[in-house]
Amino acid sequence: MVYKKIDFGRQGNFILALLLTHFLFFGYLSNVYRKDIGEGVLFLYQVMFHPRSFLSVLILCVIVFIMVFREQFYEYGIKNSIWLVPFIVIESWIWYWFISESFDITIIGGYFLRIESYTTILVLLGINLFTAILAAITKERYKIYRKKIKTQI
Repeated sequence: MVYKKIDFGRQGNFILALLLTHFLFFGYLSNVYRKDIGEGVLFLYQVMFHPRSFLSVLILCVIVFIMVFREQFYEYGIKNSIWLVPFIVIESWIWYWFISESFDITIIGGYFLRIESYTTILVLLGINLFTAILAAITKERYKIYRKKIKTQI
């Protein structure tokens, strides 16, 4: 029997982004709103663009930017930024259950019956894609800059 080594190096950036999303993004929102957030944690677009918590959009952008910039190939980073959206939605359900202090599985079925959920998904997808493309362009410019500096030396 031949054992193969599993390389978790490529997945490290995505796992780091998931942890940062959990602790920084949702931690910031729960710190700002405490128990007053209610259904706002489910429908994140209502909370993210509120003047009280405008930094949450910046925090999410920084997380996605770091994730994509650290990737060796920016295509993987863009793909991971798209995959981050369902995890953020699932994480919002988990945070809602902790905040409301009751576990109700019907919230998942009811989530997809409301238009606010699709607005949330589109907003998250737009923010993540825009930031990922910006990070990919920055990474490519940085590679060109480094190559230019090496040729001058």
